[in-house]
Amino acid sequence: MSDLPTISVIVVSRHRAEALRRAVLALGQSDHPRLELVVVADPGALAGLPAAAKTVAFDEANISAARNLGIAQAAGEVIAFLDDDAVPEPTWASRLAAAFHDPQVVAATGFVRGRNGFSFQWRASEIDQLGRDHPLDVVEATRLTARAGRAIKTQGTNCAFRAETLRAIGGFDPAYRFYLDEADLNLRMAGRGLTAVLPLAQVHHGFAA
Repeated sequence: MSDLPTISVIVVSRHRAEALRRAVLALGQSDHPRLELVVVADPGALAGLPAAAKTVAFDEANISAARNLGIAQAAGEVIAFLDDDAVPEPTWASRLAAAFHDPQVVAATGFVRGRNGFSFQWRASEIDQLGRDHPLDVVEATRLTARAGRAIKTQGTNCAFRAETLRAIGGFDPAYRFYLDEADLNLRMAGRGLTAVLPLAQVHHGFAA
């Protein structure tokens, strides 16, 4: 796995120090050999994190602005995002990163399981220009192109992007402070390349308030 693209995983958190520590602990068990962790969070939450993590102090309720601060610090060829109330499988980052061996792939996403560890919260879907989801029947790893007026959706807690493409479109729009932030990004990225949908790149999402 030493030939995997380098990956920076950005975790944004605000006033949820316990959840953040759990997410960071899980990322420490990743099998990706060159994973960089970037955490953007309030100063109190940052105080208890491993010294190896890159940290950015930010205490405003704007996930898009926070993610952009993380993007500015990220050194990986691939930039991934994980919510602080999510726990990734050990193979999650490697599976996402491997998709970018294909030069046509600009984004990747996986499946998200719920609290019970069995049922799925989200699988594959398209998103339209009104932000509505349209499920796709995907059962194995595939690479998809966006149709007119739609984009392949990357779930906000389980997504990765080619760093140069993410920066070329300006990252996230801070006008989307919380909801539909990744939907807007997907629609702006549509047409720039393929999105890899990877059912086995999984995270468990707690859905904290």
